[in-house]
Amino acid sequence: MSRNIAGGHLPFTLFSTYHKAFPVPEVPFVRPIHAGKATSPLDLNIETDNTGDNISHLNPYFSELTVIYYIWKNYSSQQLPYWGLCHYRRYFSLHSGWFPFRKVYFLDNPDKAFKKIFTPRLLSTIGAELEKGKVILPIPYRFIKLKRWSVKKQYIKDHGAESWVATEKAVANLYPDYVESLKHVLDGMTCSWYNMLIASWNFWDGYLTWLFAILFEVKKNLQNDDDEAVLRIFGNLSERLLNVYVYHWEKRGQKVCYLPIAHIS
Repeated sequence: MSRNIAGGHLPFTLFSTYHKAFPVPEVPFVRPIHAGKATSPLDLNIETDNTGDNISHLNPYFSELTVIYYIWKNYSSQQLPYWGLCHYRRYFSLHSGWFPFRKVYFLDNPDKAFKKIFTPRLLSTIGAELEKGKVILPIPYRFIKLKRWSVKKQYIKDHGAESWVATEKAVANLYPDYVESLKHVLDGMTCSWYNMLIASWNFWDGYLTWLFAILFEVKKNLQNDDDEAVLRIFGNLSERLLNVYVYHWEKRGQKVCYLPIAHIS
């Protein structure tokens, strides 16, 4: 599944989540996977997240997390010593061209975009950063400074207070040593988005054990958790919680590499 990349750096696999038909990059380290197949009538002729130990039926609420859960529960560290999550239209990229400081590069024409994205230099960069013990995240987005929106304020404005209050309680009850890190991220004004991460199996395992314990506790305590008002709510929560987990371990020596995202229309 994984393959040694340019320069002999560490092998890795990138899972790319799909929920509809879209071109697939013809590169050996990208593995497409159908998110939410349990509730989808489509046959995309790719791997699906509804076999083995899975929560595919929860995809309307958990978004790409159903794919992450499936990978975590049905693969092993021997199969995936290093792996990452991307989306069918979003991939990690490198800075390029006349705009070397962008967080996101918007591209059209998937075939041409894939050639621009998946260069030997990208592969070498990712492999080298993993070899240094780093985890890879999208460059953080900064909220509009004049409005003074913190991560918490922006979440509540867009998604309501109930689920966030439940999340704070779950973290305090299950992982009280993360409360300070949670507050730091909530009060801040930057956040890496999309639940995109490339890391070692061990880092993923620790993170997902922590994350799903919190999310299932929140789900249990939310009223009307199957209401349309909470569609995708757990995917939205996890975007913030990933930043909390990474920050918590960054304080303890974990190194982080931030890369821009290529968005394909």
